[in-house]
Amino acid sequence: MGLRVSCPNRLRRRSIITRNAILANTPTTYLSPFIVTCNRMTVGVIGLGKVGNGISKNLTEQGFETIGFDLSEEACEAAAEHGIDIAEDSAEVAERASVIILSLPHPDASRNAVNAIVEHGDPGTDIFDTSTLSALTARELGEQAKEEDMYYFDSPITGGEVGAQAGELTIMMGGDPERIEAQRDILSAIASNVYHIGDVGDGQFVKLIHNHVGQTTLIIFIEGVLLADEFGVDPSTLYRTLRHWTQIYDDKLDSFFSNEFDKHFDEHFALDDAEGIYRNKFHLDVAHKDLVELKSLAEKYETYLPLGNFVEQFHREGMNAGYDNRPHPDLLQFYSDMFDKDLKSTEEIRSKSKGRII
Repeated sequence: MGLRVSCPNRLRRRSIITRNAILANTPTTYLSPFIVTCNRMTVGVIGLGKVGNGISKNLTEQGFETIGFDLSEEACEAAAEHGIDIAEDSAEVAERASVIILSLPHPDASRNAVNAIVEHGDPGTDIFDTSTLSALTARELGEQAKEEDMYYFDSPITGGEVGAQAGELTIMMGGDPERIEAQRDILSAIASNVYHIGDVGDGQFVKLIHNHVGQTTLIIFIEGVLLADEFGVDPSTLYRTLRHWTQIYDDKLDSFFSNEFDKHFDEHFALDDAEGIYRNKFHLDVAHKDLVELKSLAEKYETYLPLGNFVEQFHREGMNAGYDNRPHPDLLQFYSDMFDKDLKSTEEIRSKSKGRII
């Protein structure tokens, strides 16, 4: 048996007292369904930090008996104030909960939690790991859980502390879609959007790409802000124009890649009330012209645009390869040709994903 690091018993007593106070102050009209829900299932939360605190709070408010654990006594105290029953360690969470949510800061913490769960938990336990970690690590943890007849779901999130407190997280999930659907009530308590991506590990992969695109976009925007400052345009004006007034980035990927993936997206994923997507079809030579103009300004004002220069160079190489009179989203095809890749959306791979579940 592994090392068991415990929360103080006084925290467990406080959490029970707080939960009883919640029950005592609940109007009779609402008390019965609350108790029925609590008796139905115990949900565990391992990791009670900023995100885990919000997750556990919302589970309790929705009537789920919630038991939690964190190595931080301060985090345990904060969770206890919401009526969460504080466990002595992760092993106790595994012993008492049939559904366990992980909200941990490091892959090693997820490994340790899964080790405790498979050692002390019951077969059939569902493990939802909201931590962000390697897709390959997620698959390893999935295999480890499977050996004990448990179910591991990589469930990375966006929304952070604010989304967790509001119960409005977005979850990208990999694993058995039927078991995910069976836990709809729990997931709906903590998230406003749940997307089934495919097999275990696929959710983490999409989250990592999400972060990659976001951080790259951020750096490119920073380059633009630096040049705007030299040119005399206020950075806040630049930001508001790009983001708030024109909503230029909301549909950017949709408009760029609609020619490749939209038809399949519409058939497989689109919601019934989804609106049409604007098709952005101007040619590569026009897009390149604008990049050259910006590069000239950067040189004039001695502003370094490393990513901008790379993007301009890549567009130029595409033009030299004969893509100048083709719609600029065809850079995807140029990229595929250059690296000898055949990028296609196929029914076989699409069928792994069930799209939006919640």
